[in-house]
Amino acid sequence: MKVGTIGNILTDLIVYRTCSITLGINQTECLLLHETNSSAEALKVDKQVQPKASLILMTKSIIESIVPALLSLFLGPWSDIYGRKPIMLSGYIGLSLLYLIISFMTVWDVSPWFLLIAYIPYACLGGFSIVLLGTICYISDITSEQERSWQLAWMDALISVGYLIGILVGPEIFQAYGYTVVFATATICCMLAGLYICFLVPKTTYNTDSVTIKCLFDVRLVRQLIDTCIKKRDGFDRYIVWCCTAIIILKVLLMEGEMTVGFMFVNARLGWDVNKYSIYMAANVIISIFGLIFGMKLLVTYAGFTEETSAIISSFSSLCGSLVQSFTYKSWHMYLSAVVQMFGGITSPLIRAILSKSVPSDDTGKVFSMTISIETLVPFIGASLYSMIYSYSMPPTYPLPVWLLSVGISIAIIIILINLLIRHVKSNSVRHTPLIENDELSS
Repeated sequence: MKVGTIGNILTDLIVYRTCSITLGINQTECLLLHETNSSAEALKVDKQVQPKASLILMTKSIIESIVPALLSLFLGPWSDIYGRKPIMLSGYIGLSLLYLIISFMTVWDVSPWFLLIAYIPYACLGGFSIVLLGTICYISDITSEQERSWQLAWMDALISVGYLIGILVGPEIFQAYGYTVVFATATICCMLAGLYICFLVPKTTYNTDSVTIKCLFDVRLVRQLIDTCIKKRDGFDRYIVWCCTAIIILKVLLMEGEMTVGFMFVNARLGWDVNKYSIYMAANVIISIFGLIFGMKLLVTYAGFTEETSAIISSFSSLCGSLVQSFTYKSWHMYLSAVVQMFGGITSPLIRAILSKSVPSDDTGKVFSMTISIETLVPFIGASLYSMIYSYSMPPTYPLPVWLLSVGISIAIIIILINLLIRHVKSNSVRHTPLIENDELSS
């Protein structure tokens, strides 16, 4: 299971325990948070609980962002030398420990703040960002430039399939067996994924040097990373690299922010419980998978649009979806937003493909380390920003400002993409020329 797969159940757990333990509200009233209930009494409890729960979720984002961001700066360049498998394994070990610790903590009625202890080993082992870094670099290692965007799109699609399975199965397990079995199941899934990588995924680097902690935290690796990303060289358009990085960051900011407040919004506005929200999320994921694969085929293969043009269409789709959510006051509006933003997932694989083509294979880990490191800090910013805006403008505020923020972010992405498109049209040179190897950098 991906981190976000059982995120709704974890949010539900934090909200419920904030109500019953932190605020000491009557258990009968707290149980309203588990039900489909939009009564005045349920909304009153929501108004008390959600600001406190948002603070816990924001703290969680801080813990799982800062340390993995720093580790990414070292592990990406390190993986260029020693391979991608070790860092992917590290990430899955961290995920397994996260869910294992939470599954034990759900046995006792402890404060929701104690749940954050589980995120310490998770963060110290790199978190999901390290898994993503290793996977993207691994795909870049084994694919050609022509097929890379498709392979990265399939990676996103398969992650969404796993997410879909999780959000369909997770609530059913929760209803039948409770929180403990849900997180124990997630632990087993992560352990199986780690074992698969360990024994069945072939290496792409065969370095026989012994690996020590000292070589892992070699400051020279970070210096090489900085030189690779900012040093002016022939064949390296820093403008493209940093524009792509900015787009990825804004996209993650939008996604993480919406994920933070998504369940709380539909719970307060529409009275949805975890089951109803999971059904919506399942439908949303199915539509997005179809939009990702069909959209890539339609826009890139058949229509022959450039990557920038396809990404602009994708971002406009996301913009329209956020606009519909802002004006939501009936359940079917949420499903309409899912249809409207079905092409929104195309942007990320296209931008990552452009970025991977802009660097030589020996520097892939360095460049993606920089982007992943910055991306890892973005969830904290996104969660904090969206939680703050949401806590000050909860339903029945209409239209909801937090979704209008998503509209603004999508507009910013479109502006950057239009700028890249204009630059591409004006330039007669071949795009994405691989970087010329630098002797000083490799020494």
